[in-house]
Amino acid sequence: MPKGNCEFSGSGRDYLSLFIIHLFLLSTLTLGIYSPWAWVRLFKLKASHTLINGKRVAFTGTGSSFFVICLTNLLLIIVTLGIYSPWAVCRISQWKTRNTLVDGKTSTFVGAGGRLFLFYLLHLTLLPMLTFGLYYFYGIYRYYAWKEVHTRYGGEKTSFGSGFWGLMKIFLVSSLIWLAPAVAARILSIPLVDLFAPLFFIILAPWLICMFFRWQVNGLAVGDDEGVEHFPPVRTRSLPVLIFILALYLALASAAYFVWDRYRDQVPEITGLIPQIKLKEKGLKTTGTIVMPEKRPVHGPAPRSGTKKPPHKKPTQRTPSGPGKDAAGKSGTARPPLHDLAPRAVKESMESWEFERKLREIEELVAQDRENADLYYNRGSLYEQNGDYRKAEKDFTRAISINYRDKDAYYNRGLVRIRMKKYALAIEDFDRAIDLDSQSADAYCNRGNANFQLGRYDHAIRDYNEALNIEAHDPDLYYNRGLAYLSKGLKSKAFKDFRKAASLGHSLASRLLSGRE
Repeated sequence: MPKGNCEFSGSGRDYLSLFIIHLFLLSTLTLGIYSPWAWVRLFKLKASHTLINGKRVAFTGTGSSFFVICLTNLLLIIVTLGIYSPWAVCRISQWKTRNTLVDGKTSTFVGAGGRLFLFYLLHLTLLPMLTFGLYYFYGIYRYYAWKEVHTRYGGEKTSFGSGFWGLMKIFLVSSLIWLAPAVAARILSIPLVDLFAPLFFIILAPWLICMFFRWQVNGLAVGDDEGVEHFPPVRTRSLPVLIFILALYLALASAAYFVWDRYRDQVPEITGLIPQIKLKEKGLKTTGTIVMPEKRPVHGPAPRSGTKKPPHKKPTQRTPSGPGKDAAGKSGTARPPLHDLAPRAVKESMESWEFERKLREIEELVAQDRENADLYYNRGSLYEQNGDYRKAEKDFTRAISINYRDKDAYYNRGLVRIRMKKYALAIEDFDRAIDLDSQSADAYCNRGNANFQLGRYDHAIRDYNEALNIEAHDPDLYYNRGLAYLSKGLKSKAFKDFRKAASLGHSLASRLLSGRE
């Protein structure tokens, strides 16, 4: 392997004052205007520590000329939306090499903007995109090799032989220096330490730049003498790159398949399957009728599938108190019963005029007696069936303010709040409903659904367990508890519950299991 005949002898302490005072402080205070003069100082200092084929190097450029060429090329880059960048790089390289003297002889740069443009498209755009950015580091290495090969130090032939891993070492050390303060701050729990990362990096930057200069200069072979051994051209071999790209995509495909195969049992969680709301037969409170609330899909705990519906039984009449007949049957001005509010009369498909008619009937009664909790409950139920959850919540709240022991109002307001994604408030309502009726499996179930939405899976599982103690053969409860187990990563318990729910006739659980198999 040929050896370079150039040498860089600088050390970090030689560059420390230049970096802190000129490249950092003065450049920052002048908003970057002083930067060209700071860089010229750096070029001159580098040249003073460099030997090219045993010959002294000097840099004769000035800050003002560098400022003009940088400003001119920056404007051209902006005007051409960046397309002129390769030509600008070549113009700056030409200025820099023209001002680099080797033993008094001028250096030249022979690279062309058109060739650099094609190089940029291939090595710094296309191949990095195909390799998800991994090739970019090798593209940077190829750029430095291309630049040095097209530079004629002292007008003599130049070749470049520094290795790629030497440049990667510099990249890694720079990254570690930048990240070290932040990592230390996290480990030691010292606040604000990571804010000093830029300052820490600036202090150590002189040693990093010397590492780079040494890698760059020591890999040069310059001269036309017979004793000079030149390096072979740096190339990107197509076959290894193609193999690398194919191997990379194969590895990504294998990883994707592994993840899919590993977590495919969690398809219900990924696709958004959620616990089923338990809808009790609690609807309008009228003179002897109850209406089943509609089963309208919501974002959050979805309505229960309705695989278990107790047969409708006519409840004991609950007559509104107030003017008219009271609970004791005493006569007064009789209030017309709401005969139209029959079971299942309020459905998702009911016409708007039907809803308006029923609403007018209740509002006429509310106007006669504004302290009747049942009337506000009935109107809230109508709003709930019609999807106006804000008004439904308001009416259930009014009913509770009149009769604070109305467990049905607490329960239905909890359902409305689940649909409104007010999960914490819904839990409070179900807590109160359970206090008033400790055997309400539905209240436990829906409180579990609200806990599930808040990510409180252990609380949700406890609620489902309580509900199962009351209704041991309810498929919705097994399905919901299975989802909670699945969210905790307990797949064996989850699918045991799904199988139990499916055996009890739960359609979603059956489809889930069939999809898994």
